[in-house]
Amino acid sequence: MLKIQVHIESPRRALYLDAIARMRGVRSVEQDADALVTDTVAKPSLPTLLDQPYKVEPDQLSGLREAPLMPAHEWRFAPNIIPVQGSRSSGQLGEPGLLRIHHWLTAETCPATLAFHQVDLSHWLFSARPDSLYRHAGQDYLQLHLGYPDAGMALIDLATNRPGTADYYSMHLIGSHGAAYADDHENNHLLLASTGLQALIPPANAILTIRNMLEEFVAGIRENRPWTVTPDDTLGALQTVKESSHA
Repeated sequence: MLKIQVHIESPRRALYLDAIARMRGVRSVEQDADALVTDTVAKPSLPTLLDQPYKVEPDQLSGLREAPLMPAHEWRFAPNIIPVQGSRSSGQLGEPGLLRIHHWLTAETCPATLAFHQVDLSHWLFSARPDSLYRHAGQDYLQLHLGYPDAGMALIDLATNRPGTADYYSMHLIGSHGAAYADDHENNHLLLASTGLQALIPPANAILTIRNMLEEFVAGIRENRPWTVTPDDTLGALQTVKESSHA
């Protein structure tokens, strides 16, 4: 049994505790932990999952490259994102050419605060950082165009303070051999490739997303291997977001 202490404030803490309760061979504790979930930056002695790493100063993260630290890039572990990356990594889509992401929220917040996760997804799917970028922004919207070394392009469209009561998220990835489409209108998620059409990629869900992320965290500990997310991934996404603010 792996014991994890969750040292963050609610409502984030409640999400993690709920996710841990859905896992086998793992339980939450208040002391004598084997691993830690925290949003505080310090040189960890235990394996640590750093929640909301985009709020950390880059200089602090740079000093933790050799520490047993996994940054919480939770959007990579969303149920509607995992199959897209799985299709990409297995070669079903071929080389990525065009990525389009729409993330529209009803909340009154600055859209730039949403950019980190979608920029990170773009880096992850293209396996690189962009070498060109363009930004168009207003009070309630932000558009980023990211150009990649092999002529790939990502369009990220973020908007806040939208009418209605429901948020909207969609992602399309077109590759040289196929395309993936994840759209939360009625949760119809499609994969189009030479073998035909596959459907019903699960929609995003906050607790399942965190559970999936924790499973990678736990697997890295048990298998004594590097995690699939590193501080360098965080630093790369932060750097692109910073550069886009001057574009």
